[in-house]
Formats: sequence, structure tokens, C-alpha cells
Amino acid sequence: MARFGRAFTALLVLTLFVLPALSTGVAAQDSPLPAVELDCGSDPVMNVHPNFYEDAVLVCTVTNPTSASEVVQVEKMEWDGVNVEMTLSEDEFTLAAGDEESFNIVFSGQTRLPASLTHEFEIEAKVTSWNGLPVGQLPDGPWVANQSYLGDFSIASYGMVELIMSDKTTRDLSTSEEVDFTFQFTNKGNDDDNIVIRIANEADLVAAGFSFPAGTFLSEEVAYQGTSSLRSLTVRSPSDLAEDIRLPVLFKAESSVDSSAASSEITVQLNVVAPGQSNSLGGNLDEIDKDQALQYAAIAGGVILVLLLIVVLAKATKRSSQGTAAASAIQMPVAIDLPEDAPVESAALDDDLDDFFSDLDGDSNADEFDDMFDDL
Repeated sequence: MARFGRAFTALLVLTLFVLPALSTGVAAQDSPLPAVELDCGSDPVMNVHPNFYEDAVLVCTVTNPTSASEVVQVEKMEWDGVNVEMTLSEDEFTLAAGDEESFNIVFSGQTRLPASLTHEFEIEAKVTSWNGLPVGQLPDGPWVANQSYLGDFSIASYGMVELIMSDKTTRDLSTSEEVDFTFQFTNKGNDDDNIVIRIANEADLVAAGFSFPAGTFLSEEVAYQGTSSLRSLTVRSPSDLAEDIRLPVLFKAESSVDSSAASSEITVQLNVVAPGQSNSLGGNLDEIDKDQALQYAAIAGGVILVLLLIVVLAKATKRSSQGTAAASAIQMPVAIDLPEDAPVESAALDDDLDDFFSDLDGDSNADEFDDMFDDL
């Protein structure tokens, strides 16, 4: 009996929906069968730069192509992201015949995530109710046309380099003298990067007569979060000078993976003394570079701080000693000189006491008692 009921239901659906659709060739937007269309934009790419981070947003649209109202549910079918979270702005839509609605898929995570991190994702739009009738009451079959979308999530590469040079002090040169500048550079971006180092003011130095035996630039492939090997560039001073020269040499490190990334720069001063000239560059106070000036200022500040500390300690010690002396003076006993006639006053005091108690002398008491007993 149950088998007959299911067969009858399938036959009814086939008669009411499938056969009319096949015989009349109705257009998709007028389809009499439960169906949904799902369309999304291009695959999302997240910007994880620490200064320009933003969530990746994918806009999708669900459309009801049928001739009846529908309730459509959207859900995640596949997502294996660990460091990135995928969320839907909405997951259920009530659509009239031919209507559509858009929603967002938001991907959020952390800054500095590596560009090698990619994820595949899948969402599905499913018809849960058609023309007021829950689809669950209809038998499964091709007449319920759900739709899914499969995409790829990725992270945009960004460049961030740091140029490191241990010795940035001024170089004093004579004519035709070579000086080597040794440095390293660190890849602080989120992808492998071919970092380029070049002398940015090459034209100015060449015009002044400088040359570069090993060239004016070099590059090295540096892994994500890695540091290059020790590298160097050589600068040769002019061979003929009529007067002293003072020029900077500017080293600049740049990212190849991200043309918009900020460069890292280091400037070193070059002083070249012309033949027959005294070393006036080194003797003038104006020729002291910024590093030396900062060093001298730090030394002077330290000396002043030590002197102030000594003065404060000296004043504190002096006040402490004065307070101790005052306390000692207060605690010392003071001798009191007695007048020479003190014994005389003591004798006079004894005489006064004797007069005061004279009535209590023994003889007077005995006489009084004798008179009392004589009357008896």
C-alpha cells in the first residue's frame, strides 16, 4: 500500500509539473518547478597588510526563476579555514516569482598571514518551500533544482623590506680611494620576495666623478620572514679634484613582489679631500655627521646628569649631618648649679617642721593625761 502511495505521488508530480514543462517549452524564469539560481562575483582576496588590513567580501545573489514564491536557504557546504573565518550575512530568503536578493560572504582573519595560505569553499542554495508547500513533502528527484557555488579564497601578497647596515658613519676618502659598504636586508612581507638594493643618487655621484667598480645595484631572493646574506657595494672617489667634495650616498632597498611597498633607505656621508688641501672637512664642526652629533650630545647629557646627582647627594648628606647634630644637642643633659646657702634653707625648713609638731611632743601629752586621771 505504501509503495502504491509513493508511486502515485511521483506520477502526480510528473503529470502536474514535468509534462507541461516539456510540452510547452516554458522559459526558465517561468518554470513551474522548484528551482533557484546562485551567482557570485570573483573569488575573494584578503589584504592582510598590517597598515591596510580589511575583510574580504564576496557578493552573491539568489534568484527565484519559477512562477511561484519560494523560501531559499543558503549554507556552507565546505570550508577548512583555520586562521580565517567565513560567515554569511544572511542565510534564508523569501522570494516571490522572478525576484532576487543579494547577500555577502565575509572572510575575516589576522594581519601578516602568509600569501601561501589558500582555501577552497562551497556554498549551496536550497529551496525549502515552494508555493507554500514544504519541499520535504515532495519526493526527491530532478524537479527540485538546487544550486551550489565553488570558489577559492586567497591572500594578497604585500612587500615590506628593511635595510640593515652596521656602520653608517662618515667616510673620509682621498682621491681614487675605494670604500666598501656592507649590509643585509630582511623580508618582512608575507611572501617570498626578490629584494633589490641600489644606489639611488647614482647620477649625482657620477657627475661629481665617483665610480662604482661592482655596479650600482644587486638583488637577492629572500624567503618569507627571512634575511639575506651579507652583501656589499663599492664606491670609488674621483681621481682628480680641484677642491674638497662632500656628498651623501643613498642606498635604497625595494620589494619586487609589491611595487607599492615603501622602500628602506640608509644615507652615508662621503668626504673627499683634494690633493694639497688640508683635512679641513674633518676639522670643521659643520662636517660632523648626525650620528656623531647624537653621540656627543648623549655623552654631554650623561655628564650633566652625573653632576646633578652628585650635587643632590651632597646636599642630602649635609642636611642629614645637621639634623643629627641638632638631635644630639637636645638630648644632652644640662647641669644645674645650686646656690651656696642651700643647706641653710634646709635647716630652716627643719625648724619650721619641729614647731608645727611641737604639740605632739611626749612630755606635753603625759601631763594632759595625768590631769584627767586626777579628777577621777
